[in-house]
Amino acid sequence: MPFSKHGYPRPLILKSGEEVWLRPVRPEEDDKEVFAFLGRLSAEDRWYLDFDANDPETVRYNFINYDPNKILPVVATNAKEQIVALATLERRPKGARGHIGRVRVVVQPFYRNQRLGTYLLLDLIQLAVNLGLRVLTAEFIKGIEDNAIRAARRLDFFEQAVLPEYAKDSRGNRYDLVVMVKRIHRGYDDF
Repeated sequence: MPFSKHGYPRPLILKSGEEVWLRPVRPEEDDKEVFAFLGRLSAEDRWYLDFDANDPETVRYNFINYDPNKILPVVATNAKEQIVALATLERRPKGARGHIGRVRVVVQPFYRNQRLGTYLLLDLIQLAVNLGLRVLTAEFIKGIEDNAIRAARRLDFFEQAVLPEYAKDSRGNRYDLVVMVKRIHRGYDDF
């Protein structure tokens, strides 16, 4: 299992002083809590997800009954064992894109601006290193996810492409989609 050597569960202290724990999704235990987490997101937040959070089959496929060769979901839980953030590393085990991973992070509004998303992104980067991936990609909506874009830049993601007016909000307003890339270096000789 890809998670076995990654040191989970892993504690984090947020800017507020609250402790949360990072760990992989536990399929046999987290079913209801994953749905509860998604339900705590506003309709506006759910609009920007790249999956249908209201479709139980999609949610179970991606986060509960996931294939660890393709999707690795990590959650942050609070002291009440509630999921407060969900992050995924997606990859293809073989082929021309077998060295590339895609990251996604969703944080409950109350826990935003406390660096939880940054910590999760950093955790996914380390997981990607452990899996031997060489490149990570992430997509953000400019004007909506600007804090996430800044966090990704601090972790050496760079803008690879901007797709003008590619995304839209629930009212039909258009926004640029920013595709960001991070090259993963294993050692100093990679620079």
